[in-house]
Amino acid sequence: MSHTASVPPAIDPRSRAAALRRELMRNRLLDTVFDLYQPGQANGHLVIDDVIQAAAVSRGSFYKYFDSLEAAVDALGERLTAGMIGDYRRLFDDGDDPLLRAVGGAAMAMLRAWHDPRWAGFTCRVDYVDYFERASTFDLMVRDALDAARSQGQMAFVLIDVAVDLIVGVTIEARRRLMRPSVAGPRAYMDEMIARTFYALDTPPLAVAAVLDRVWLRLAKDGPVLDWWSTNHGVPAS
Repeated sequence: MSHTASVPPAIDPRSRAAALRRELMRNRLLDTVFDLYQPGQANGHLVIDDVIQAAAVSRGSFYKYFDSLEAAVDALGERLTAGMIGDYRRLFDDGDDPLLRAVGGAAMAMLRAWHDPRWAGFTCRVDYVDYFERASTFDLMVRDALDAARSQGQMAFVLIDVAVDLIVGVTIEARRRLMRPSVAGPRAYMDEMIARTFYALDTPPLAVAAVLDRVWLRLAKDGPVLDWWSTNHGVPAS
């Protein structure tokens, strides 16, 4: 009895090209939504016509990919959140001290806002925050780090939702400030915001200071591989 290796069906080059065109168009529309949501734009009443005009596509082309502007905003939120999760996992892993993971997540979000104001502007919007709360793996990762830190006696709180909301709320306000070009002393600002937040969770000041030093060293070492990292910014001086 002969045995023949199964051969996967050949991929039609035309199908591959069509799939690539669809992906490029979808990304073009998402990039346009991102551009229209950048800081300083009057985008409080953004409508589909704004997107198709800026992207130079037809209304029909838009509706091939998204049922509504809200669907496009959610898709953009999904893309940005996936990127944030990937970055977090590149910098911090499950074997790390949970306090390091918790502080590191807050520091990474703040640092990216300083590097990438467009990202900060979009992720501070109510649209994104609502998406983040509905469908974020990152939220679950934050909860896991906080719960583990509490179990190890590194912090104290009763309700995990209070701890999560405190950190998320603080990082949103911090991103709003750090995306401004005129922000002064970004490192001092980030350090104090993070310290005050974790003091509120009963983390000892010396423990916060020690873990912050470790976080900044890791960001300085591994941060330059991240897509949003700007060599002109790096890690701000303390």
